[in-house]
Amino acid sequence: MDKINLLEGVQELTLYTGTFGRKKCTCSCIGCTQESYGRRHKDYQGNLEQIKIIIEKLPNLKNAYILGNPDVSVDTEFCNKAAKEFIKAGKKVMFSTSGYNGVEVAKLLTDGIEAKNINYISYSIDTIDNKRLQYLKGSNKINLSEINEAIKYCLNKGITVKIQPTIWEINQDDYKDIIDYYSDMGIEWFTFHAGSFEALQGRDIPLKHVNPRKWMEIVKEINRLAIRKNLKIKAPKIFLDDEEWKTYKNENKVYCQNGGKGLQIWMQEDGLKATFCPVLSEVMEDFTFDLEKEEPKLLNNEKNRCTVCSKCLDNKVKDMSVKKDGREFLLNNQMVHNVCRYYSEKRRYG
Repeated sequence: MDKINLLEGVQELTLYTGTFGRKKCTCSCIGCTQESYGRRHKDYQGNLEQIKIIIEKLPNLKNAYILGNPDVSVDTEFCNKAAKEFIKAGKKVMFSTSGYNGVEVAKLLTDGIEAKNINYISYSIDTIDNKRLQYLKGSNKINLSEINEAIKYCLNKGITVKIQPTIWEINQDDYKDIIDYYSDMGIEWFTFHAGSFEALQGRDIPLKHVNPRKWMEIVKEINRLAIRKNLKIKAPKIFLDDEEWKTYKNENKVYCQNGGKGLQIWMQEDGLKATFCPVLSEVMEDFTFDLEKEEPKLLNNEKNRCTVCSKCLDNKVKDMSVKKDGREFLLNNQMVHNVCRYYSEKRRYG
């Protein structure tokens, strides 16, 4: 595939509106992946001319997921302006936030934007235990009650809210309470992520990955809850048994499961840096390209085996695998295969 074809295939982007990283973030999440990115690049705030270039380069873009710098609470007004630029070009927008500064950020973020143009606002809530939430966010300025007030404000404005937890070993049993609590509040959409270590290589952080047996139990229970409560919930399977592995190989012929439909972009002083897979680019920098100047890189072959999947696991979990490489695990005399985090069952419950 050539450069033009690859960019024509992009329907959704995830946007970091600058490269401040943790240095100016409103949180200090102990599992932050953007800290390492921020350390490698000069501090920079994006501009609207770059937004226009992005729109021009991606002719079939439908949705822009705006994360901020790296959180919308860092540069809320610019995220609002960027969103309006995408909307003016006929795109829908989504926002992601830690919930810092509650209603104040929600109001600034959505000012002058009709609810119909916002697909959703996602709130990164990893637990409903306020102390544990503050520990994971690395800040006592994050407060669950303020986040909940912001969520209610959005719901009252007719804006769809999605809850987006990241699961580590420390909060691996909190998913049920999260679903129960926020579904009772009227939220019907949840996207769970597994804590990831590819950007944390060489750093000593007090977090562990959920082991394969537990993660498979969590995904199974999440799916059960989704059906019972009539909710839209997604959680990446990550670990597949032999039958699921066969299906995975039959359905996915490209090495990169993202498949070129999604792009992640960082607005930098030296250009618009993009990648089809942020996990891959964290450990193989040549898979980040300049949106204006370079040939995009997207792996495409029959191997169905990503080189960086095991790097998403911490060493304790990797040591549990058959060859200590994080690829295959033997559970109850059955082989379990570690696969790309972009791969998950595409089900819509309800």
